[in-house]
Amino acid sequence: MQSGDSVAASKISLFGGFRIEKETVGPLWLTGKRGPAIIAYLARCPGMTATREKLADLLWSDSDSEHSRNSLRQTLSVLRRDLSRAGVDIIHSRRELIGLRPDAVRVDVEEFESGLSARSAPDLETALAHYTGPFLDGVYLGSNAFDDWAASERDRLLGRALESFEKLARLVDTEAGLALADRILGMEPTREESYRLKMELLAACGQRDRAIRTYEACRSMLKKEFGVEASPETRALWQSLLSAADTTNPQSANAAPASQRPGRPSISVADFVNLTGKRGDDFFAKGLVQDITTALSEVADYVVLSGLPSLEKNGDELKTPALFRARYMLNGSIQRSGDELRVNVQLADAGSGQNVWAQKFDGHSENALEFQDRIAQSVVLAVILELQLTNWKVRDKSPPGPPEVRRLVNEALMKYFEMTRDSLLVGVELAEKALSVGPDNARAQRTLSIAISMSVAFGAMPREQAQIERAIELAKASVLAVPDDEIARCILSFALESSGRIDEAIAECQHAISLNPSYPSGHGDISMLFALRGQVSEAVREANEAIRLGTHDVIDFWRHHGLVVALFAGGDDRRALEVARKVVRTKPGFVRGALYWAASASATGNNEEASRAIHHCLSQLPHLNLGNVCPGFVPRYVKDHHHSRFLEMLSRAGLPSS
Repeated sequence: MQSGDSVAASKISLFGGFRIEKETVGPLWLTGKRGPAIIAYLARCPGMTATREKLADLLWSDSDSEHSRNSLRQTLSVLRRDLSRAGVDIIHSRRELIGLRPDAVRVDVEEFESGLSARSAPDLETALAHYTGPFLDGVYLGSNAFDDWAASERDRLLGRALESFEKLARLVDTEAGLALADRILGMEPTREESYRLKMELLAACGQRDRAIRTYEACRSMLKKEFGVEASPETRALWQSLLSAADTTNPQSANAAPASQRPGRPSISVADFVNLTGKRGDDFFAKGLVQDITTALSEVADYVVLSGLPSLEKNGDELKTPALFRARYMLNGSIQRSGDELRVNVQLADAGSGQNVWAQKFDGHSENALEFQDRIAQSVVLAVILELQLTNWKVRDKSPPGPPEVRRLVNEALMKYFEMTRDSLLVGVELAEKALSVGPDNARAQRTLSIAISMSVAFGAMPREQAQIERAIELAKASVLAVPDDEIARCILSFALESSGRIDEAIAECQHAISLNPSYPSGHGDISMLFALRGQVSEAVREANEAIRLGTHDVIDFWRHHGLVVALFAGGDDRRALEVARKVVRTKPGFVRGALYWAASASATGNNEEASRAIHHCLSQLPHLNLGNVCPGFVPRYVKDHHHSRFLEMLSRAGLPSS
């Protein structure tokens, strides 16, 4: 093969692991670890060339010169054989030099770094799209020299990525900037500068309460991870936020208290009671309250009130702004029996005093920190679940049933709202148990129905007609039990959509919206259905209404996905691509969203991005192809020309034919 034949045909990806692929063949399989390591190292060398001695010392640092040279010759022989079988000719050798043909390969790291000098947001975003994970993630040879080099390069590139994401966050609009700030914190949760960026962006859009809570989360992280206080720069920003908040004190401005602001339910976290009296358990209780408070503070839509520690400056105590009576009170207690610990947690309505949610947790004192983390995560999920209904202006009309059924249903819904393939399967299992305890319980029926339908949508369960029919029957039973339950109506609509019964699904959504016009899921689900039926303007209108009503909740990505389906059907491919990128950033495991990312990128001529999107899909669901993707994994557009165009764009993006 001539080197010119392989131009743009051989791509070396070093972010997120190692991968080499040829456009017409796909990913190539290479024998062992050291062949890929040679390619990775050469790809980062000046001129993509290194001496044999350098490669031998790098990859076989524990062997003498003769043995390492011999091992290098053998590895190069196997590597050339593997590449030759795929028709790829990218390695050249000349006396003591080994190299890659620069005109025959493209390297994602090189394209990433060359684009970071961009001044415009779109160009910088294009460069950052190459950063799909840590450099050579998971590649370890056991050779100190190579592993040290890879680790150093990994840290350097992560630093460049973080700095560039921060730069991009200041170039785009505030909403997109905040999404980037959260992504940066996900990549490096201990980076103080990233917390400061988020505080600045929140302050810029007038969300000082959230900015102050972000500071408290930052301060807690620094204390826990490094045992230090926030830097003077971060403290100064926090103090400026306090000053600004004091000037707009709700008492002086006659503003509504936090607990009365629509869409922002507030929570007061009280100290947990130590029922055993052991002093050591006091520390556990305080640590648990701090973990819960920090975790709740990171939930974007909820105000958290707690006895947060004040800071001092020049001997004068700085107090946080006056906070108001919360709508909900979270409290709990701790009991001990030997090494066994039991924690009881309750969420109560502060006005009525009635319990909204309660759960007990059992664990061992020798695993106190792990136990603490598990409780904090469970509390946050449970609170999100309960307050989500408040945010949606929904009152659950279905009887909760016996305590065991309610517990299992709540746990199933917690796993459901995590929205990963693994969590959805756990949700199905828990809902099955709830239904076995209460066969006629409407909440258990509808929970199992939606867990099955969403598991199919995420590819966690195969799309078998028997499962889909079961989801429909369960949802119908819950609707029959409580006809005015808008939640059950939407769940039935989703199950009907999975079966391709679009008109029936629309009727159920319309019924749900008539019962509760403020229910975002009703508008979001009917948006998807209108989009599939080709009613683009109605679909876009309903999607925007759903996004407005359900601002930044845990299934916001689903409503944005409905908007993508509508925009693609309407031929607004560029806008569809923008929103599809957001869906995938928010929920990378949602392969349906990634398929529309691929189709939209292909339709706009972004072939490289389209190919990357398809690889993203196939890395999670390798069985997908043009024959089973739609109808099958993705619901089919009703109109043939919409359906054909979707498949054509996926084909261009590189989805296999079979």
